[in-house]
Amino acid sequence: MKSVFGYVLLFALLIALGLAGSWWFQNRDKRGYPEPLPVVAFMERPLQFSGNRYHLNAAVVNILASEDRLGRIVLVESSTNGSPLPLFIPSTVEVNLGFQQRYRFNISVESGGLLFVHGMSKI
Repeated sequence: MKSVFGYVLLFALLIALGLAGSWWFQNRDKRGYPEPLPVVAFMERPLQFSGNRYHLNAAVVNILASEDRLGRIVLVESSTNGSPLPLFIPSTVEVNLGFQQRYRFNISVESGGLLFVHGMSKI
């Protein structure tokens, strides 16, 4: 009787760990970038958002510029309202971009209103 209870307890613990791990993997890219970029407000006053971190769900429309050691400037279309936004993706963020593919970009607003990508993942 005692060993059956032990197995049930072990099984319940493994299920709890599995659920916790699943939640962590689903939410890990949101840490540090919890708020979505307020696209309309950003377009009206980009300098007001300098130093802040956001996430942005968007589709890649075009690659505007690319330099091997520096990175790429891409034009994306925001999922919230379809507004086009240029993003700078440094060469340290290694990813193959697909046109019209949706991504979640972890961004910060740098001086001058530059949208700097720190990480990204497919949606």
